[in-house]
Amino acid sequence: MRSFILLSLAVIFLCSETTIVKAGRHNEIQSMRNIFCVNATMSWVNARQFCEGRSQILAMPRTIAEVEHVHETCGRKPHWIGAHQFFARSCNKFMYMDNTEVPRNLWADQQPNNWRDSEDCAGIHEHDSRVHDYECHLKLYPVCMDDDTLVDEEL
Repeated sequence: MRSFILLSLAVIFLCSETTIVKAGRHNEIQSMRNIFCVNATMSWVNARQFCEGRSQILAMPRTIAEVEHVHETCGRKPHWIGAHQFFARSCNKFMYMDNTEVPRNLWADQQPNNWRDSEDCAGIHEHDSRVHDYECHLKLYPVCMDDDTLVDEEL
């Protein structure tokens, strides 16, 4: 019963309209200056683990310039990013791993569409350089980035 209440509170929090973003951190490609392109495909969960094994995280683009930077740097392939809707599925919100929402302007038209009610992970599409929702088991190319959150909190 207690875990049900905690999960319900988490969903209510994630489905709220409030998103906290640190000011000044997301100019152009500033927050993704150190990305690592992986030349192998894997599922979203394996991609996340791969990046964490490098002491990095899956990329979290905040601007269109950052999404385009991934394709310019890593090639026009489908890339996993660090966003999912595991805990906010009921409100169709995709959250980055730092609990901020994926900006609406990064999504392609008619995305996220949760096709077949099974697309819970996000990636960058190879043709339109926009974010799409994908089934998490699909094999895409991960893009890792440095995790600056520790540095930001120390400042």
